[in-house]
Amino acid sequence: MCVNEELSNDGNFRAILRYRAKGDQFLKLYLENNQRYKYIGAKIQNEIIAACGDIIQKKIVEKINAAECFSILADETTDVSNKEQLTLCVRYIDDQNNLCEDFLKYVNIDSLTGASLSSAILNGLTSCGVQCDFLFGQGYDGASNMSGKCRGVQAIICEKYPHALYVHCAAHSLNLAVSTASNIKPIRNCLGILEKMYTFFNTPKRSSVILSEIDGCDFEPKVKSLKRLCATRWVQRYDAVNDFVELFPFVVAALEIISEWNDSSATDASILLKAFDSEFLISLQVIKNLFSYGLLLCKQLQSEQIDLMEAVCLAENTVLALKDIRSNTDEEFKQIFVKSEEMAAIININLSVKRIAKRQTNRANPFTDSMNNATCEMVIEVYYRTTIFVPYVDHFIGQLEARFLAHKNIFKGFEAIFSKNQCLNACELESFQNLLEFYSPTINKDNSLAELKIWRIKLLQNQIVIKTALDALRVCCPNLYPNINKLLKILSTLPVSTSTPERSFSTLKRVKTYLRNSMAEDRLNGLTMLAIHKDVIVTPDEVLDEMAKKPRKLEILL
Repeated sequence: MCVNEELSNDGNFRAILRYRAKGDQFLKLYLENNQRYKYIGAKIQNEIIAACGDIIQKKIVEKINAAECFSILADETTDVSNKEQLTLCVRYIDDQNNLCEDFLKYVNIDSLTGASLSSAILNGLTSCGVQCDFLFGQGYDGASNMSGKCRGVQAIICEKYPHALYVHCAAHSLNLAVSTASNIKPIRNCLGILEKMYTFFNTPKRSSVILSEIDGCDFEPKVKSLKRLCATRWVQRYDAVNDFVELFPFVVAALEIISEWNDSSATDASILLKAFDSEFLISLQVIKNLFSYGLLLCKQLQSEQIDLMEAVCLAENTVLALKDIRSNTDEEFKQIFVKSEEMAAIININLSVKRIAKRQTNRANPFTDSMNNATCEMVIEVYYRTTIFVPYVDHFIGQLEARFLAHKNIFKGFEAIFSKNQCLNACELESFQNLLEFYSPTINKDNSLAELKIWRIKLLQNQIVIKTALDALRVCCPNLYPNINKLLKILSTLPVSTSTPERSFSTLKRVKTYLRNSMAEDRLNGLTMLAIHKDVIVTPDEVLDEMAKKPRKLEILL
């Protein structure tokens, strides 16, 4: 291999080696000598990559088995070569009582039935060397093949490992809650118009009109382009809504300019301008206001360090905040109405109520006492508060309480560990005994109750404030409270969301691209392990030892 020779199709690996050798005399001499084995071929590259991936995987598996408690996180996606890839991740507590969520491998699957997926998950864990007897939790999305109670993945795995409790991804639960609550007609229409607006301005010619309007204005907004409404993360649509509100004056000015053009864009711009009516403006402000309350919960649920206790508390706090809004609807909506009036002034319209009749079937027609005697402005405010704001808040609260009820029921048995009272009440005693019965014989039922009472006395006397299960685990001595410590480890290990598997999909898109779509599974897993687990150190000696374990006709010489 000549270092100074430039070839047109030499491959990325050899090109990088040639570039590196220009500043490394030893590497240059090694590549230019006449020895037979240089280990720069495609086959040896794949073996080195696979060996690095196996080394990292073994180090992770050792920590998982040492924890003696883990949960499986799984999700599937289609890669660029149209193959279905099942990603396997694990959630466990390491020896420093730190919560870890680590990627293990991709599994190529041909069928999406519950039986096929459950076999792929268990076989994938076994092939990695994970002891499935320590499986205490399952985290998937809400698809029927994953969450089905009869033939779903979670049901099949629970038959083999009864302690593997299934937890529906809390982030998906939040998205479903927001999605269902947003089915109210004015809210749904408003989001549809925003999507149409993004599509309309997603061309260089039309977007340049907005940029020119921004450049010609004294006020400079923080953003200069519209964002697409996220198809999967409903709460992330807050960013798109917020940016649209900030750019609203420039969008209106751009639409007015485009409506004067002599092409089809003028017709579309005129139609979009007509869509800016009273109902749209008020719905837009309502969406912006309520989505902001779910934004914090959405971001926290995607964190690796959150446990089920913290997730349930955050959901309950969000519901309490929304209920506070519901109890003060007059004051809250007044602020929204004022902001809507400011936006209406930009397009030179007055907020008004659409024509209604006594027998109204396709439009809201509430009967209020204020409509007869109040002023016109008050009637408009009451009408939109009754038809948009109040129903949306009620739907939002109801969906959050319903979606997170299952998570709260799972946490119910563990509540006795975190109580600030010294004595157990009847409800706590019954829930704790049911918890011990479920995890028996892993948890010793005979002395667990005594441990719990001593543990609660310790918390009370030392005035220890516990906010999460991880905080309790760090102050719970495994020698003094072995059963309580095990329960806390199980609670901390129970999955909250499938954000880690979804992050591995981002790595999959970066590693397996259009130009590398024929990549084999071993190389894919090896490159993904190296890309995700950058903190795991792999030494050359470890790679040589791993490669020496495989039978080969040639000797590895360096």
